[in-house]
Amino acid sequence: MKPFGIILLFVLFIGCSKQKQKAPEAFFIKPESITVAVTTADLQGTTNHKITDLWYYVNSQFKGAFPNGSILPIPSTGPTQIIVKAGIKNNGISSTRQPYEFYDQILIDTSVTPGIIANRNFVFHYKTNAIFRWLEDFEGFGTTTGISIKKSNNSDTTFKILDKILTPGVDVYEGTKCFYFAVDDIKQIARFESTALYPLPKQGQPVYLEMNYKCTQGFDVGVFNGNTYQYVATVNASDNWNKIYIQLSSGVSTLPTTTSGLFISAFRDANVSTSQVWIDNIKIISY
Repeated sequence: MKPFGIILLFVLFIGCSKQKQKAPEAFFIKPESITVAVTTADLQGTTNHKITDLWYYVNSQFKGAFPNGSILPIPSTGPTQIIVKAGIKNNGISSTRQPYEFYDQILIDTSVTPGIIANRNFVFHYKTNAIFRWLEDFEGFGTTTGISIKKSNNSDTTFKILDKILTPGVDVYEGTKCFYFAVDDIKQIARFESTALYPLPKQGQPVYLEMNYKCTQGFDVGVFNGNTYQYVATVNASDNWNKIYIQLSSGVSTLPTTTSGLFISAFRDANVSTSQVWIDNIKIISY
């Protein structure tokens, strides 16, 4: 065969190979909004969330984790099953992003038409078997129901419940009230804890704290059993109200008792005269 013929066959072979390897034209889903729904606020607390990413699967194949606001490409044609999971920063750390254990996935069965962009509102629900062990939004302070947090014995700092109805202009997150404390040159140690202990599962089973917060310095979060206090994570300073998901599993599994509570603590930063912490919407969730 002449060299020209060999070259032509080679070019045709490469062209056919490229044609075979060409990825299918994609269908796209554009998230219009991402929200969390609850059965009732009394049973599941606030609808506020901090879903940072959408993790999605196409016909059981993982396709990626895309930040909020991104368009999701669906490389498929015809009848297609899409699963979308809500992603969070575990313990508030960017490098530990993962699907949140207690939000149920969204299942989409659709027929894909390549090149189409479909707008969709994503509404996540808590899993039906999630148990809300502790809910505290501080709205009950000053009522017969009261609140379920108290000052620890070794704390020289007390807390306040800020009420924007009594004091217009105070900074609360949702509703009319929030939890607040400060440490300074005189009162340097703050520790507060749940008034009850809860039957939280051990052996690394999922246990999470959800919380809204704002703080001028970092503070610590952990679990206790009445006598032993086990540190779990540090919440970093935030000038604005933020939401965090903290995995309590390791701390709960360390404690020798069958029940555990939550504690929050802070020590005055030597570089500032006064440090302040605001907290709202505490949830502890497990199975």
